[in-house]
Amino acid sequence: MRGFGRQVGRLALHLLVPALGAAAPLAVIPAITSTHGASGWAAVAVGLSVGIATAVVAELGWSIVGPQRVARATRPPGDLFATASASKLVATAVLLPVAAAVTLAVVDEHRPAAALVSLGVALGALSPTWYFIGLGRPLLVLVAETSPRVLASLVSAVAIAAGAPLEVYGAGMVLAAVVTFGVAPRLGGARLPGTDDFRAVPAVVRSQLVLVVGRGVATTYKSLPAALLGTVSPGSVAGFAAVDRPLRMGLQVVSAIPDRLQTWVGVPSAELAHRRSLVSLGLNAGLGLVVGVGFALSMPAVAVVLFTGTVPVSPDLALAGGVLITVICASRGAGLALVSAGRHAQTTTASVASAVVGVPGVLVLGAHHGALGAVSALVSAEAVGLVVQLVVLARSRRASCVPAVEPAAEPAPVGPSDPHARGEAAR
Repeated sequence: MRGFGRQVGRLALHLLVPALGAAAPLAVIPAITSTHGASGWAAVAVGLSVGIATAVVAELGWSIVGPQRVARATRPPGDLFATASASKLVATAVLLPVAAAVTLAVVDEHRPAAALVSLGVALGALSPTWYFIGLGRPLLVLVAETSPRVLASLVSAVAIAAGAPLEVYGAGMVLAAVVTFGVAPRLGGARLPGTDDFRAVPAVVRSQLVLVVGRGVATTYKSLPAALLGTVSPGSVAGFAAVDRPLRMGLQVVSAIPDRLQTWVGVPSAELAHRRSLVSLGLNAGLGLVVGVGFALSMPAVAVVLFTGTVPVSPDLALAGGVLITVICASRGAGLALVSAGRHAQTTTASVASAVVGVPGVLVLGAHHGALGAVSALVSAEAVGLVVQLVVLARSRRASCVPAVEPAAEPAPVGPSDPHARGEAAR
């Protein structure tokens, strides 16, 4: 009973941390819309979109494979953190100028503010959350990352409401990211990257290249729709972001469930991992359905308060957002199962399939049907990705259940040149 209480307490912390992180931007949105109107919100939304996309690529897939590597303790966690930090620092330094340039090219109004927001969000690639999750210490996420971000958002909201320029918000996020990166190693018993860690960056990137490509492809339809929509229907960006941003914030909160399940699913026993993966898939799908229904019912009324009446959300747009939440949560469960089964590279296959549907869908449907068309395109894209993941999982399971065929003759000794031995070593 005492052990169950500890598990409930840990889950509560896993829920509290992203809930506070998601609540922080909610304080800023009303300040932005009440002082700078829909145009100010649209500029910030594009900056958020580009910044998130940049962070997703620059973190090099560590949020996918990192927690389970830490949990399995195949190498000292502090060394793993240093290696990951070095690779993410290099990637972030390369991509920050790109993020700023893309934002400036898409936005027409409040351009400096939008660029600063994109930079502040892009620095989220350096987030230590994956490391603390692997350690099973969600409280450290609250102290090292969530608290600085919440404080920066609250200060920005007060300042903007009092008449400060919109650039304050982006500057605050940049400062919060720098603080987080500085305190995380000390709190988590890790170290900052050294010369050897930076020398290992090319090898790290090569080893996770499939994940990086997959994340890069996925970000075009997951994180860039606001920017894409801005190129074909600028007037629809504010309405689309009025659904997409709260939706993503809600997904950030419920991400506590798959985050908590990462270490639970990532066990050495293949059979136990498979059983737990099925449970995880069901839990995530059920969670998505509950949250999706709640979003669809409440968002029209919430938007009136959140966006101070400047950006309305229609019931059909809210319903499309609810469906999107359901599919994304189910897809998260499938993704966890793929990683646990050692098939994390196949997440790239799913991402490519989703992008093939999502990117042209946002551009075409967004141009003809505005915000509703863009959200509908994302639903289709996520559904395709989910189906691909489920098919890969089913085939993987059938392959693992096929009994080995006994050789007719005495097998040759397994040596370094034996491809079967190499495959086993790779696994």
